Amino acid sequence: MTESNKIEVEFGIPEHGWLLTNLVHKEFYLELDISDVPLDPMVQLCDALIEISKGIKEPTRVIWHLEPYCYYLQLEKLEAGYKAIILESDEFASSARVTKEISGTFEEIILPFYRGIKKFWSKSFKPPHWGQLDSKRIEQLTELIKKNKEYNKV
Repeated sequence: MTESNKIEVEFGIPEHGWLLTNLVHKEFYLELDISDVPLDPMVQLCDALIEISKGIKEPTRVIWHLEPYCYYLQLEKLEAGYKAIILESDEFASSARVTKEISGTFEEIILPFYRGIKKFWSKSFKPPHWGQLDSKRIEQLTELIKKNKEYNKV
């Protein structure tokens, strides 16, 4: 039996600007309680997924701020597949080091983040817990993901 290469990502219920986030890949497990300051990481993730779905090879990096510690998610489009790179740094402004690199297919790398964000935004969160994402951004992302699923034959 082969071990799945698919990333698992789950976003919890935000509380006063903090969001429990779990990312699992094979033996790698990362549990973070991320802040919506200085930028909303869910809006950033949506933007990064839109960018990579439009063909941008290295979209905007997502900041998972723990105040002061930081993790970052960098998605990349490769010649034959995708990569998710998790980086970390001691402070927001300090240099980051690679914690984990995961390469795989559209289904293994991109779709889990899309499904996680789609599930998160299907619930209604209001300040002070979490801000709203413009529904047009999710609609745009959904259309782009559908086109990419057809192209990648998922």
